[in-house]
Amino acid sequence: MGVPFGFLSRILHAQPHCVRFIDLAIRGWPRTTRPLRIVFLSDIHVGSHRGDYRRLSRILTEACNLAPDLVLHGGDFLPWVPLRGRTISPVVIGRMLRRLRAPLGQFAVLGNHDYQRGGHGLAAALAANGIDVLDDARRTIKFEGHEIDLIGIPDARRHRQEAQALLSSLSPQRPAVVLTHDPYWFKHVPRGPYLTLAGHTHGGQFRFPFVGAVVNMSRAPMRWTYGHIIEREKTMYVTSGLGTSGLPWRIGIPPEFAVISVQREEG
Repeated sequence: MGVPFGFLSRILHAQPHCVRFIDLAIRGWPRTTRPLRIVFLSDIHVGSHRGDYRRLSRILTEACNLAPDLVLHGGDFLPWVPLRGRTISPVVIGRMLRRLRAPLGQFAVLGNHDYQRGGHGLAAALAANGIDVLDDARRTIKFEGHEIDLIGIPDARRHRQEAQALLSSLSPQRPAVVLTHDPYWFKHVPRGPYLTLAGHTHGGQFRFPFVGAVVNMSRAPMRWTYGHIIEREKTMYVTSGLGTSGLPWRIGIPPEFAVISVQREEG
């Protein structure tokens, strides 16, 4: 079941996570009787810490109890390296995530670590458990009679014309959620009634007073490393995610998953 933690076992547990509740009002979003509730998880990196199986199980139970309308996964399910503790297979990860029930379904994109560890097997395991894996693809969901486009852009570590064309095809008359692993793609999202959700950066993983994050491992600017971002009338939320890569620790930016409520901006 993997390489034991040895003498490091006491310091390789993940730190406690937060649940971020974010209320967003977007101009041009459909008028509904209540907000669309999205549970957004990213950068799980299962196997980055000791006890990750039990930890993820508790997180999934917590997320399910929040009664989301839609569950979105921002990629990087797999760890940076499988040497720190137990290696959890994609099949097991898929089975665990299956418990997250939502009326509008579960959708995912893959992250750079997923591709590095063999993305096809992971994508198949997720799909086998009812999670629709989007690879530069579009889906349509319906909430209170309103159609909402769902765009999925994974991270293949290069700029892709397929993704660029998909974003350029968004209609300003139709709301959309753009699910992307890397916030880099935010600059290619046009103005409109759209919400971009991204992960990848871990919020910098290390954030220091008066300095903030030093790196974000993305071509996105540092100001897009974490949190609710509004620029040029466009809206994005970048989560710090749940796992780590490289060193199995965080400083100044706890792990999280987000509960995002989206409604129309009035006035």
